[in-house]
Amino acid sequence: MRNPQLDFRYVLILCYCFFSTEIYAQLGFCQGNSGDPIFTENFGTGSVNNSLPAGTTTYNFTGDFPDDGFYTVSNGSFGNPFDWHEVEDHTPDDTDGKFLIINADFVEGEFYRTTITGLCERTTYEFSAWLLNLLKVSGLCVQQNIEIPINVSFQIWDSTDTNLLASGDTGDIFATENPTWGEFGLVFQTLEDQNSVILKMLNNGQGGCGNDLAIDDIEFKSCGDSVIVVDESNNTSVTICEDETPYTTVLSAVPDFSVFNSHFYQWQESADGMNWTDISGETTENLSVTTSSSGFFRAKVAEFAENLSNDQCILLSEVFQITVNLSPDAPISNGDVLFNCNLNEALLEVSVPNGISVNWYDSPADGNLLAQSTTSFTTNAEGVFYAEAVDDITGCISISRTEVNAVIVNPVPPSAGGDVGINCETNSAELIAFADSNSTINWYDSEVGGNLLATGDTLIVSEVGTYYAEAVDQITGCVSSTRIPVSVLEELEFGECIIPQGISPNVSPGLNDSFDLSSFGVTQIKIFNRHGVLVYSRGDYTDEWRGQTNDGEELPVGTYFYTMIYRNGTQSRSGWVYLNN
Repeated sequence: MRNPQLDFRYVLILCYCFFSTEIYAQLGFCQGNSGDPIFTENFGTGSVNNSLPAGTTTYNFTGDFPDDGFYTVSNGSFGNPFDWHEVEDHTPDDTDGKFLIINADFVEGEFYRTTITGLCERTTYEFSAWLLNLLKVSGLCVQQNIEIPINVSFQIWDSTDTNLLASGDTGDIFATENPTWGEFGLVFQTLEDQNSVILKMLNNGQGGCGNDLAIDDIEFKSCGDSVIVVDESNNTSVTICEDETPYTTVLSAVPDFSVFNSHFYQWQESADGMNWTDISGETTENLSVTTSSSGFFRAKVAEFAENLSNDQCILLSEVFQITVNLSPDAPISNGDVLFNCNLNEALLEVSVPNGISVNWYDSPADGNLLAQSTTSFTTNAEGVFYAEAVDDITGCISISRTEVNAVIVNPVPPSAGGDVGINCETNSAELIAFADSNSTINWYDSEVGGNLLATGDTLIVSEVGTYYAEAVDQITGCVSSTRIPVSVLEELEFGECIIPQGISPNVSPGLNDSFDLSSFGVTQIKIFNRHGVLVYSRGDYTDEWRGQTNDGEELPVGTYFYTMIYRNGTQSRSGWVYLNN
């Protein structure tokens, strides 16, 4: 695993650069975009020291801590007999990871070489390795001022080992108080038709008191431009809501020209940012995108067209992410609401989950904002209103709005008992109307507006004329859309105006047995129950009704209403009679 002591890369190299410009002129790292490693040497894992493959080094192997001119591959330097730091390997997150330990020979020369294959021609690469001076400041070499610093030369040769492509020296790296891994790099470019190179590491110092080093995590990576991806607004990512889809934009790959002189592209897309697919035919620097879902886009980039088809010869642009946040579901209506005419308002309500707010509008789309961040809304007018859901985190709104109605329900207009005449004896007339069980009745002297005369099923008046009854809902206070007229006819002549107010055929036989209208010359009579249902009718009537139906069945006790045509069909009249059995 990586030693917890400080790792550093640019700091070390830059500091040395100030004092030794010539030494560091050739060392450095890719100034653009480094791809994934195409070669890695981390020296494996295990608890037993092992040797390198044949031909890798000119040094001698030892299974113990190496003396001058020897090496070992170990998982740590703990318990060493020298003035060395006690460290583990550099590779992150491994177990019993190993690293190469070199005790430099007394003469300068090569101590490590390996051949790297599978490279791409005319392609820029970055070589890097982590080095550690094993010598510690408190040791004898430093105290006696006879320390030999480590100093390594990196060389990249072509596969024939005759053409040096790049080289650079670390310069003197002295002992430190704490173990400090440092990364060193070298950038080079392969030649035409060249697919492999030879890496050499050389010791520039002499053996003796010091010049003891550890090496780990050697890597080769492709090197190219840093390429960002931006949209038309120069964004490197975008977050939208579901109601804004399909989303359309043009993405552009923008290289920094730090390494490449030319650029060839192949755009890719991914649903999860991990698994990528080439987009057929999209090989220019621009990509037109139309999407309704979240996704990722990037470009494979190569300096030469023939390298674009080989994943080891390309670099990858930065990823452009499109995040589509789902719209919340539209609110759930708690039901249409009856408008309260007494309060002149209606309270509308909807339900939404936690984390969702509600806005109210007067239109299914656009319209005026009536209330914000509330699941209830009080309106002073009947009509249709619309609630939309808003996600408190993303700000996304529901694709549709929920319709909620504030409804004025007018009760059914009352039914009337019929026109009546003035009772000569009382000089009054009683008007009767019927409404359903949820309504009461108001009486007025006008069809519209006018004065409220009474409330209830009956109205007693003393003047001839037309009166009007309206139904009023007992809960909402809303009134029927129309008023029904009930007229009071002119006074009847004295002696003809006495109409029985009740009969009791089974109570006192011989007294009040029938509804006697024999003095009126009735040509037609109809009798109704209090619900307005016709129960009895007859032409040329005198006194035949004794509380029975047309079929002769006995009617229950109660108030009944009648209309009659009399005086040989020249006049009509309505009224009521009480039946007591």
